[in-house]
Amino acid sequence: MENLTRISGILDLAIIGGGPAGTIAALEARRHGLRVALWDRDRFPRDKVCGEFISSEALPILQNEIPETVATGAEIYGAQFVTHRGVSRTFDLPRPALGLSRRRLDHELWEAAEVAGVETYEGEAVRRVRAPEYGSKPAGVWEIQTAGCTRQARSLIVACGRWWAIEGLCSPAGRLGLSGGGDWIGAKAHFAGIPRRDPVEMYLFRGGYCGLAPVEDGACNVCCLVHRQQIRQMDLKVHEDFAAWLKQVSRLPALVTRLRGAVQVSPVVTTAPVHLARRQAVQDGALMVGDASGFLDPFTGEGISMALHSGRLAAQAVAVALLEGFDAQTAAENYSRGLSNAVRRSYRIAAVARGLIQCPAWMRGLVTAPLPWLGSRLVRETRWRGNAGAELS
Repeated sequence: MENLTRISGILDLAIIGGGPAGTIAALEARRHGLRVALWDRDRFPRDKVCGEFISSEALPILQNEIPETVATGAEIYGAQFVTHRGVSRTFDLPRPALGLSRRRLDHELWEAAEVAGVETYEGEAVRRVRAPEYGSKPAGVWEIQTAGCTRQARSLIVACGRWWAIEGLCSPAGRLGLSGGGDWIGAKAHFAGIPRRDPVEMYLFRGGYCGLAPVEDGACNVCCLVHRQQIRQMDLKVHEDFAAWLKQVSRLPALVTRLRGAVQVSPVVTTAPVHLARRQAVQDGALMVGDASGFLDPFTGEGISMALHSGRLAAQAVAVALLEGFDAQTAAENYSRGLSNAVRRSYRIAAVARGLIQCPAWMRGLVTAPLPWLGSRLVRETRWRGNAGAELS
């Protein structure tokens, strides 16, 4: 039997995962006076596969928590889609967005959580959790176990990404049958020497797309999502020469031209498989936030925003339950209902748009002809809907 140290004092909230969703949940919970602990298996700063595009809907949250970091990001005023034939369609965003690396964003949010009084456990993986046994004393207490200790908490939020595995919970990595969307892989790296353009750029090709977004310090984030069918016959590996790999996989002259002369300034980061779909919002009473609750297509530019909003929404549900005497089931139901109302339309619209990427080239050409109108509509229809606290009233 493992020799675990039991730390005294029951937490109000335990959060597994220190990305944007987890840290914002921790900060929101502390704002309500809750005792919170936050775990992440990695050490900061760390990198993640991400488009690193922060929509205007998310900026007020970040400006409230890390305003100095937000000020270092690259402002983005529009979006540009480029087809396989080099046809470019550009439209203005309703409000300015921001390009900011996950390496900086995650690190600064983690430090903000520490300053706010969150108990942080950096580089410490949660091995297993034990769900509450409501017939025991004290009732409704989670147990969170790491390699060296065990903690108890009245509530649990899981914010450890889209492909997590924790003993005691039915994780995506342990379930069978995640096919279809699981055939996608993601890859990204930062480049210097790419001339700055105002809009975020999206290059569409059969079986995938590649986005170029300016980030801080004059760098450009090059991030792609590619179907496995596109790379099965390729000899070149993504980590050998990312720019050359993109040239082969996309066969887009316009993208090749943009990357000509660029210098890769960060390692390639990859992730697979990528399952593009909603998942359950609650599991055995644990609230799933960010990518753990579902992975929205990166081309919508709403991934970080939804992570932040869902983390805040979950923390509010927990705070209401603990401070106003609701039971854990009511908190879970409130969060699940609020999350569904906010995101279900986004996933439906994104699924339709994703199907167009896999359609024949001639059909993509017809669809992209009215892109300025469609792009603006896509932005509106895939955004988080409603105030993060309104659904709890």
